[in-house]
Amino acid sequence: MLHGSHRPYPRGARVAHLLREEIAAVLPRLHGMSSGLSPLPPSITMVDLPTDMRSATVYFSLMDGPDRADTVRKTLQDHAGEIRQMLGRRLALRRIPPLQFVYDARFDRGAEMAELLAHLPPAPEDLP
Repeated sequence: MLHGSHRPYPRGARVAHLLREEIAAVLPRLHGMSSGLSPLPPSITMVDLPTDMRSATVYFSLMDGPDRADTVRKTLQDHAGEIRQMLGRRLALRRIPPLQFVYDARFDRGAEMAELLAHLPPAPEDLP
């Protein structure tokens, strides 16, 4: 039996998950951001929230690769205050932490590895 203070899913992890979902939901609603985010909007991959919950690092990826990462990161950072205001209206949290946006390059490395593997010569046992 679990007691109220012994939850298997800590509050910080729950809040980080909630922030990830809600940031992804509000991005399409932002006015004035579309020029920095088009043609494809960023995907919010993860939110890192320290135990004191005084700041949040928001990781994003881009479906069309890393070429626009710096521009998109700057656009998101420029609108971080507006995003926080929208989150404040949507969430029942006492305080929305400041948001720091970081490009998540993990997916780019995975795509690069897949490309390299696709161009490897066949193994000797696979040759006719």
